[in-house]
Amino acid sequence: MSKYSLVKRTIVAFSFLAIVIALSSLGSGCSAGSAPNLDTGFDGSWTGEVKAPIPEMSPVSVVNLKLQQTGKSTLTYENPRSCVLTVKFLKNDGDNGREYSITESTSGFCDKLLLGKLSLRKQGDNSLSCELTSLDDKSSTKISEKGTLHRPGK
Repeated sequence: MSKYSLVKRTIVAFSFLAIVIALSSLGSGCSAGSAPNLDTGFDGSWTGEVKAPIPEMSPVSVVNLKLQQTGKSTLTYENPRSCVLTVKFLKNDGDNGREYSITESTSGFCDKLLLGKLSLRKQGDNSLSCELTSLDDKSSTKISEKGTLHRPGK
């Protein structure tokens, strides 16, 4: 057997192995790093206002929400609260809703919402109803804010 023939067979064998691996990963439709199959209609940037059910308890706050199917999704409170929450997808809530857990906070008011949840519901293509609730079950310290978010420029 010649040296050239051995090299040629090795190259063909590795090429065949690469093709088999590529086809098997395409057929499975997922990989270890893939995100859950979510409705991408929620993804992107949203802005709006949230407030407590009793206006005297809390001022109206401007928020900016950035949802990503992969990577960090965040909700930013503008002044005077000036803090950021990181949210993680929990589950779809019916056909038009999603729930997120609040996993990180940059401090201040946002710390009160840490480990709470963010609930979103579609209201058309460019609008979401939004509810933020704290983990605390005591009615005197529980925080609940609701509002409507829109895609910027829509």
